[in-house]
Amino acid sequence: MRRGNGSASQPKEDLLKIDKDCFVEADLEREYAQTVVDTCRKHGIKVVWIKSTQTQHGTHFYIKTNPPVDALTANNLQYLLGDDSKRVAFNKARVKSGLPGWNKLFERPNVRLRTIYRLVKS
Repeated sequence: MRRGNGSASQPKEDLLKIDKDCFVEADLEREYAQTVVDTCRKHGIKVVWIKSTQTQHGTHFYIKTNPPVDALTANNLQYLLGDDSKRVAFNKARVKSGLPGWNKLFERPNVRLRTIYRLVKS
């Protein structure tokens, strides 16, 4: 029995979520933000902003994009941007099964996000 592609039934995504299980210096984080912008641009997507928060094991990044993309494309982009590989695999299975809310990162309640990139309107 072949499984379907639940991505078609999912709403479009405009928020990528990346789990990095490491801590890096500010200079490398800025370079990562530029890599995110460049990678998304290569796929025809603008990055509106990037926000981050520290976790017990590293950093979570939230990337607001325009235009929104289908769920499988969002998950693929998260992989290209360095998301945890197990998380990518689980998310792919969630998308294919049509599970709503497939793209979760778990945060402490009332966590404050820090903006590390914002698109400058010209």
